Amino acid sequence: MKPLSTLCIAVALLLAGCSAPKGLLFSDRQWHVSDSYGQIIDRDTTYRMPFGNVLIPDPLTIISSADSAAKYPGMDRYMADILHTVALDSAEILFFAPHMRTMFVIPKEPLRRLRPSSITSNIAEDKRYTMWVNDGDVEEWVRTPTEMYTYTCFDTRKKRSLVVDCYDYGDTPIAQIFVFQSDTKAIRKMNLPQIPQSIANPYLIHDLDNYKRDVEFWSSTIHGHRRMALANYKIGQEQKRGKR
Repeated sequence: MKPLSTLCIAVALLLAGCSAPKGLLFSDRQWHVSDSYGQIIDRDTTYRMPFGNVLIPDPLTIISSADSAAKYPGMDRYMADILHTVALDSAEILFFAPHMRTMFVIPKEPLRRLRPSSITSNIAEDKRYTMWVNDGDVEEWVRTPTEMYTYTCFDTRKKRSLVVDCYDYGDTPIAQIFVFQSDTKAIRKMNLPQIPQSIANPYLIHDLDNYKRDVEFWSSTIHGHRRMALANYKIGQEQKRGKR
């Protein structure tokens, strides 16, 4: 594994000697995609989450329960491995939309011992700013409601890059996981529905083995994660105000 940040090292130390990933915990919420808003929305509209300015497949594959995961061989192990990698084994899964490269989960335990790769502060204000964390920085790393912590991990063996943004959706801490995955044998075995490449391509034709050669491609692909997370933070605040 080649880390993009100290998250991978911290996770390895934190989870050294642990057993295989735990079973998945789903919230079992029902989701649909709004044509008007370009967002995925749960049945009681507690959660509304954008995918950005992209076309969304219709119908969209949404993994939000054990039954929906069971439709795709190996999906449960794949999702468990993602959560295990970023020390979120016990998190409650709201949904995973593989074609949109996005997983939303509610952490059950704070990531207190993990150093983020970046911190975005004043996220409720127009003058927000992002600071990248140096290896030598020593903090308690306890996120406040006005901050967003971002963790990154780059695994060339599994041909997968993960970007995790942790912030508050209303009053609920949430982790928004962006899954950038190249094609592998295990991915093909899941038999996910095929969609036109003009809409989206979840398993990218660029191999992470060649990330140095394709660094411009990958930087462009990953670039939008923070913008999407901050947009979702804003929606969470709107939802919070609407329930008062």
